[in-house]
Amino acid sequence: MRRSLALGLLAVLLAGSPALRGEEAKPEPERLRKALERSLLFPGLGQLYEKQYAKAALFATAELFCLAQVVIDARKGNEAYHNYRDAGDKAAAVEWRRETERHDRRRNTAILAAAGVWVLNMVDIFVFVKRKYGRERSLAFHPFYCHEHQAYGAGITCRF
Repeated sequence: MRRSLALGLLAVLLAGSPALRGEEAKPEPERLRKALERSLLFPGLGQLYEKQYAKAALFATAELFCLAQVVIDARKGNEAYHNYRDAGDKAAAVEWRRETERHDRRRNTAILAAAGVWVLNMVDIFVFVKRKYGRERSLAFHPFYCHEHQAYGAGITCRF
């Protein structure tokens, strides 16, 4: 049963791919913009839209794993903090405080890893887009300093 379901799903995925039917994908600026928007929303969605199924699964799974770790360690850190706050003696309070700090560090590391997955996702989709749609389409980052307001800022330019 599982094997026939997997083969059926694979047949549907392969039938929908224009590259496998001998059709060449046309560079469409609208399609490109949609892929980039989807990648901004959640890692893997842009790759899924561009029919890069393995990359989409990899990025989405990595992001979900990191976010799950954030939630798990935040919950454990909160429990440890409540135990620290309610501790009866000094030794127990010190131990629960260490436990709270350990879970907070793990939560912060998971947040950083989730941000890293998102950045890698965006780099991947931009590299793929440049290869697929050509050099004239690009993304540029422009940091600047405004002397009048004495403030820093940044701009992003997308050409499609």
